[in-house]
Amino acid sequence: MLNKDNLYPLYIQVKRKIIEEIHNDTYTEGSRLPSETELCEKYAVSRITIRRSLQDMVESGYLVRKQGKGTFVKRGKIKRSLISPDGYTEYMKETGQKPERKIVEKMIKPCSPFIAKRLAIPPESEILELCRILYIKDVPLGYEVNSYPISRFHGLEAYIDDHVSTHEVLQEKYGVTLKSTYKVLNVLLANEKNANYLNCNVSTPVYQLDKTAFNQYNTAIYHSLMYYDVNRVSFVIEDQKDE
Repeated sequence: MLNKDNLYPLYIQVKRKIIEEIHNDTYTEGSRLPSETELCEKYAVSRITIRRSLQDMVESGYLVRKQGKGTFVKRGKIKRSLISPDGYTEYMKETGQKPERKIVEKMIKPCSPFIAKRLAIPPESEILELCRILYIKDVPLGYEVNSYPISRFHGLEAYIDDHVSTHEVLQEKYGVTLKSTYKVLNVLLANEKNANYLNCNVSTPVYQLDKTAFNQYNTAIYHSLMYYDVNRVSFVIEDQKDE
């Protein structure tokens, strides 16, 4: 039962209920949702509320409308390994998909004390800050803020565009091999910027993956803050036992 005194509007509450049912396989990938009339009765809300909820989910990539047939579940939750050092490009290629990126900001600036500590460089050192939206099937998968120390990668900004993998650039242009990562997983509420880039609502729970990457000599090569809508991504820990 929905709570009309809840901080969130009814259409958002309905949306979250349907997403929850998708994740627990009440509605499986490719299945047809009940009719608007049935959903109105199920959640005791108006048709306007149901339509707004469904439209929001269509725009967010959870549902797809088929003319004359109804509304269907578009896809399941994306699973990412929390242990693997592989990045977005490696994940997309592994799953047979084409990487799609959009740079929203690229600048050289002094680093914050937080980034300086993560990269083991002096405070106020120059970094290349690269902010990108990463997509999967035309739907935002994540928003990332990457920091690269200029002292180690002179001219890096000239090699970066929407069509290249930064891991591949680092290897081909600077001889760097990604060896390991240190990650901290947090859960935050989306601010206006994150909500806009992830196509979700403000205050929607999002994962923040705080990652530092190291090369073959155990030197920090870049730092990332990556944001994912918790409704679209699950992080998996694979415990492999030696035989």
